[in-house]
Amino acid sequence: MPAVNLSPVGGAAAQFFTNTGNVLTGGKLNTYLAGTTTPAATYTTSTGNVAHTNPIVLDAAGRVSGGGEIWLTQNVVYKFTLTDSSNVLIATYDNISGISGLTLPIDSSNITYDPPFAGSVATNVEAKFAQTAGVMDFGAVNNGVTDNTSVILSAAISSGQKVLTVPPNVKYDRVALLSNATFPADVVLFDLSEINDFNSAGETTKHVGIVSKDSAPNDTHWAVDSGHHAITTLNNYGTAGSTSASERKASVLWATGQYTLGAADKRGFRGAAILQFTQDTAASYWVYQLRSLAPWLSIAGQYEEWSSGRVITGTTYVISNGNQYVSASTGTTGVTAPTWTSGTNTDGGVSWTWIDSGDRSVFGVDQFGRWLIGQGAYSAQWRHKVSPTSPSGTYSFEGVSTGVSQFAQLQLIPTNSSSAEVSLPFLRAQDGVGLRIMTSDASTDIARFSDDGGTTLKEVSSIFTTNSSTGATPSVAGVGTLLINNGSATSITDLLNGSDGQILQLVFQNANTTLVNSSTFLLTGSVNVTPTAWSVITMLKIPTSTSNRWVELSRSIK
Repeated sequence: MPAVNLSPVGGAAAQFFTNTGNVLTGGKLNTYLAGTTTPAATYTTSTGNVAHTNPIVLDAAGRVSGGGEIWLTQNVVYKFTLTDSSNVLIATYDNISGISGLTLPIDSSNITYDPPFAGSVATNVEAKFAQTAGVMDFGAVNNGVTDNTSVILSAAISSGQKVLTVPPNVKYDRVALLSNATFPADVVLFDLSEINDFNSAGETTKHVGIVSKDSAPNDTHWAVDSGHHAITTLNNYGTAGSTSASERKASVLWATGQYTLGAADKRGFRGAAILQFTQDTAASYWVYQLRSLAPWLSIAGQYEEWSSGRVITGTTYVISNGNQYVSASTGTTGVTAPTWTSGTNTDGGVSWTWIDSGDRSVFGVDQFGRWLIGQGAYSAQWRHKVSPTSPSGTYSFEGVSTGVSQFAQLQLIPTNSSSAEVSLPFLRAQDGVGLRIMTSDASTDIARFSDDGGTTLKEVSSIFTTNSSTGATPSVAGVGTLLINNGSATSITDLLNGSDGQILQLVFQNANTTLVNSSTFLLTGSVNVTPTAWSVITMLKIPTSTSNRWVELSRSIK
């Protein structure tokens, strides 16, 4: 008796039909060696001791008679042909082998996997699938609702896998997972979940990336390696109809952890700064800008979203309405979220001090090469050394206009005690005119400098200092005009703290003061003088290297 295996064609449940869909009553199943017309025996049972007729004649229901089973000789490949009772061919089944006895479920380690590659090494199905692992292999559910944090933690600890895939729609608490002391530092999650970050209107994000505890000194890298030209593309198709889409925004975000407090749909990334390409909001050209999302104080303080009813016990940093604040008192937060942009105020329970706007431009450059530096609350500085390694070198700064008859100007804009910008005189370079110092409203030249005309001044004014009691040697540091109004007879013998080349006008408001001639205070005719009221005497400070003295230039006695 031959060893036999069950045929995949025919059987107790199999029923055959004509091409028109009628039951194949009396049909015939002929059995041959594969690819031939050589008859090959089949058997009615697994013992292989009773052969079927050849052809096998179907019963009135179109099924195999005699128990309905067809058993094939082991290691023999068959061909079946199906005909009707008049031997008209209906179908052919070739290269049929018997199915060996199986115990379900099948142990995948007993199923061979032979990779279809030259030089590959055969393994088994279990080993092949074990080359990669996902959290759903350990019982995680991807329904977007079930919290899988504990399942993922267990998988990271017990699986022995160093990389675990988190499929889309698997919900878990990333902060709780990574802050758990038992989460292995060398396990990496390839996170495709997309649902565990911001999820409120206008702030939805989808997270795809690498998540790990990443303890020092290990770093996490995204790398694009190429022997030619490596490119990273940020592509905004702009088809969604949103502002981001219409302006084709593309950004690189620097984040420093995740929020752990506040509304669940706000627990996304704690932004620090962002590099962004976008359309300029006020014009039709692109700009590239660095934006500060939080000052370092807030980042180091692990700032959170402000929320009502939170107990504040120490120094705490929060973001609210796009602004960064630090606590100025303790207590329980009130119901009025902070919105102010200077000083300290209260939310109804805790006082908060404004630090900075939560999103401000640090610098920007547009497609025309125009730079904007230092918008925001902090002071701006521009410093450029000729060389970072050499202490010497010539530095030239050029601001070049384009177009017909365009000027170039430099404006410095301070702020007043109310933080409002203040317009001051500024410098303008203009063809055919020269270098101009303009009034703040740009209506008049205060001074003008040109190659052929030299210096032209609108007016010359002195800084006045009034001294009701000058004493014998008044200080004139930084003074252009000294008003002298001594209440009693006073003799001036010298002027102190003058600068080399300083021209000083002495204006006398009464006749109580006498100027005393000396070798360091030379008066006209080398004679003392007591000017009458509103007389003016002009003095010149001779440089110290020459004679270190004051010399009278002129006098106007009233």
